[in-house]
Amino acid sequence: SSVLDIRMKEGNNKSYHGDVTVGLIASKITIEGPIIKNKASFIISARRTYIDILAQPFILWYNKQNSSDGGTTGGYYFYDMNAKFNYTISPKDRVYLSFYGGQDRAYVKSEYSYTYDQIKYENNDNFGLDWGNIITALRWNHIYNKQWFSNVSLTYSKFQFGIGLETEYIETENNTVYEFSDKLGYLSGIEDWSFKADFEYHPDPKHQILMGVSDIYHTFIPGKASYYAKDPYTPSPIDLTLGNKKVYTHEISMYIEDEFTVNSKLKLDGGLHFSMFPVDGKFYSSLQPRLNGRYIFAENWSIKGAVSKMTQYIVLLSNSGIGLPTDLWLPVTKNIKPQDSWQFAAGIFHDLKYNIEVGIEGYYKTMTNLIEYKEGSSF
Repeated sequence: SSVLDIRMKEGNNKSYHGDVTVGLIASKITIEGPIIKNKASFIISARRTYIDILAQPFILWYNKQNSSDGGTTGGYYFYDMNAKFNYTISPKDRVYLSFYGGQDRAYVKSEYSYTYDQIKYENNDNFGLDWGNIITALRWNHIYNKQWFSNVSLTYSKFQFGIGLETEYIETENNTVYEFSDKLGYLSGIEDWSFKADFEYHPDPKHQILMGVSDIYHTFIPGKASYYAKDPYTPSPIDLTLGNKKVYTHEISMYIEDEFTVNSKLKLDGGLHFSMFPVDGKFYSSLQPRLNGRYIFAENWSIKGAVSKMTQYIVLLSNSGIGLPTDLWLPVTKNIKPQDSWQFAAGIFHDLKYNIEVGIEGYYKTMTNLIEYKEGSSF
């Protein structure tokens, strides 16, 4: 939610503005203005590509040149929308409501018909590939005093990926219609509800202490396939749903960090991150230390070093053999342990004029419990 707020600018709280951008393959519209002058404002932006629409005349012309009884069409497009509302309750309190929604779709449609021996044959095929995200965040920023302030967030997010293939075949003989249909679908996704509270404390100019807690309630759809078939010779259609059931779990974490300026030459940043992940009757937990520092040993020369441990409870299965977003986000299980890594890094740096820095840095990283597809496997 913090990233969503940072990347979206705030609306103008004094006057209304809007602009429209029309491009060769996409258009965008933005509207912003005050809800309550000098206290609350909004900004809404939306865009869509129209490559699929522009390509249709050429596809229709091609089909007409090659077949008078049907043809194939298809395309790709995406659309998204951003919205942000902010309200200044008091000099110490501000509320932000942010939204992002986007969808990508690729599709192919094919239809043709012909008549042979007084029997009319019709065939319609539809293929669709969809993936999209929704993110909504409500954030309250509060300043307690000159040393303390906090951000409390409620967030909802959803990612969904699906493939659908539908075939319809019709025979018409002596005004009698025989209809055959097959539908195949695949769905995978993840849905999250989260609460997060972050606090920042400045006890003196040398310390900046960060701390926080969060809880994410995950709902995973690891993979669900559906199949439907109907023909005039079978009394009832085939209707099957296969795949893993939904997985529900909490991801709970807390952290504390201190950015400590020891003196004019040495600066340290150290912290601890603790997380918990109960799933399938198994309880995982992880304590993750992080430490980095910078030491200036000569004028315009410094050395930097860092060490950190990371634990990831969500597995990304990526199929490198397909150039489409067939990546699946799956939780660890009682049999698949969380992924862990340790990283060590160090380097030497030199500051030049005009805010230019050059340096050389190296790192060493270990990773355990990684998971990936076997050779030749897919989702």
